[in-house]
Amino acid sequence: MPSEKDTKIDEVVEEINKRIAQGSYVAGQRLPSERELADELHVSRVTIRAALLRLQAENLVDTVPRGGAFVRSSSTKAIIASGPELKQSGSFIRAMEHQGRQTLVRFIEPSSIIQAGNDLGEKMGIAPDTPVLRRYRIHLVDRVPYRILDSYYLASLLGDLVGKDDGYIPLFKWLWKHTGVRAAHAREHLNSRMPSAQEASFLNISRGQPVVDMDRWVQGDNKIVFEYTHIVANSALHEFEYSYDLDEGASK
Repeated sequence: MPSEKDTKIDEVVEEINKRIAQGSYVAGQRLPSERELADELHVSRVTIRAALLRLQAENLVDTVPRGGAFVRSSSTKAIIASGPELKQSGSFIRAMEHQGRQTLVRFIEPSSIIQAGNDLGEKMGIAPDTPVLRRYRIHLVDRVPYRILDSYYLASLLGDLVGKDDGYIPLFKWLWKHTGVRAAHAREHLNSRMPSAQEASFLNISRGQPVVDMDRWVQGDNKIVFEYTHIVANSALHEFEYSYDLDEGASK
C-alpha cells in the first residue's frame, strides 16, 4: 500500500500535469511558488518540492536555482558557429534573438567589484590587486538553463555597470560609447567534461551528462584584455559549427 505521503505527492503531480495539459500553465510560464502551491492544494511544502522533482524528472518542468519552477519548453540546440556570438552579434543574447529565441539572464550573485587575485590576474595579465567587475549569472533560452557564466571585466573600463543587473545591456556597445574602446579580438578554449554538483544543479542536468567548459578572453583595439569569462554550458543544447580557410600548403 502506498503511504499517505506518496499519495499526496501523486495527487499534486497529477494536478499540475493536468493544468499543463489543459493550458492553465503554458510552456515557459513560471509556476506559483512552493508556498502558494502548498496553500492552494492544502499540502506541505515538502510534498510540493517532491512533486516538482518528479515533474522535472518527467521533463515537464525545469527548476531554476533562486528562480522558481517553469513549464518546460520544447527546445532545440543553440547553434554557435565560428565565433558569430561575438563576431557578428556581439553577444549570445543577440545571437539567440536572430534565431527567434528568447533569452533571460538570472544573476546567481549580484555584480560586484573585487580584486583580481593571483589566478585571475595571471589569466588577464594584470596585477593581483587590480579591481575587476564580476558578473556571475545563468543564461536561460526559452526558459531552459543553457549555460553558466562567470565574467570578469576591468573595473577601470566597465566598473560603472556594477549593480546594473536588471535588463539587457550590450556590453561591447556600452564600452565603445562610454570609453571609446572597441572589442576587437576574442580567444576561446573549449573542453568537454562532467559537471560538478553545483553546475548540474544550476543547469538542471545529471552529474553524468557532459558539459562544455569554455574559457574566453576578449581584447580591445587598444590591445588590452578587458574581459575573461568562464562558461559552463549544457552540451546537449549546444552545437558548435566552424568554418575556416585552408592554407595553400594543405593541398601540396
